[in-house]
Amino acid sequence: MITKDSKTIIVADDSEFFRVKLSDVLTEAGHKVRIVKDGAELIKEIQINPNGIDMILLDLQMPNMDGFGVLEWINNNSLRGRFHILAITGVYETSQVIDRLKELGAEGLMTKAFTPEEIVFRVNKILFPGKAARRGDPRVPISLPVDFSVGEVSSTGYLLNISETGLFLHTKKTLFPGTNLHMRFALPGSSRLLNIKGIVKWCTQMSGEKSLFGGAGVQFVHPAHDDQQIIREFVQAELKKMGLED
Repeated sequence: MITKDSKTIIVADDSEFFRVKLSDVLTEAGHKVRIVKDGAELIKEIQINPNGIDMILLDLQMPNMDGFGVLEWINNNSLRGRFHILAITGVYETSQVIDRLKELGAEGLMTKAFTPEEIVFRVNKILFPGKAARRGDPRVPISLPVDFSVGEVSSTGYLLNISETGLFLHTKKTLFPGTNLHMRFALPGSSRLLNIKGIVKWCTQMSGEKSLFGGAGVQFVHPAHDDQQIIREFVQAELKKMGLED
C-alpha cells in the first residue's frame, strides 16, 4: 500500500474536508501532495510547471471553472497527456458523463464515497500500470476484519486488498517476512468462513498504530479449491464494478 516511488499529485477540490482527507491518505501512501480549491487555482499551478505534476485528482464541481472546464483548458493548451487525471465527484455517475470524461482525457471517475484503500488502489493503478502487469495478479481494495493466528497467539486485523494469491493485512503487530499464519474471514456476498494459511512475504517499516497502511503482504499457501474459487469470483466482481475487468 505504501510506495517508495513517490509521485507529485495535485488535489483540486472546493471542499476543505475532501482536500484534507485526500491529502492525508495519499501522503500516508508515500506521495507528495499539493492542494488547490478551485479550477482557476489549478490552472495557475499547471502553468507554473506542467512537467512537475504526475497526477491531478479533479473534482468535477468547483467554482471559478469546474472540472470539465479544466479538462477543456488542458486540451486547448496542448497539455493533454502530460500528467494523469482522475476525476472525483459526488454527483455525476451516468455513462454519458464517463464517456465525456474519457473524450477529454480523464482516466477514470471515482465517487466521493471512497475509502482510503479505494483511493490508493485507483491512484497507484494509474501511476504504476507496469507493476500490475508484472505481477499478473489483479488486486481489489477492501476493508474487512480478519482473525489471524501465529502459532498459538490469535489477533485481529483488517484486509486492505486481496487477490487470488494473497492479501495485504493491516495490523498493529509486527509480522516479519517468513512468518506463517492462519487467517479466518468471510467475503461480502458469501456465507462461507474462509480458513486460509499464508506466509508473510514483506512488511512495512511502520506499525499499524502509526500508519493507515501498516502491516504485511501475505501469500496464500495451498488454499482449498472452494476457498480459492470464492476469492476469484469476488475479485472479478469487484474489478467489474470498477470497470477494470480484463
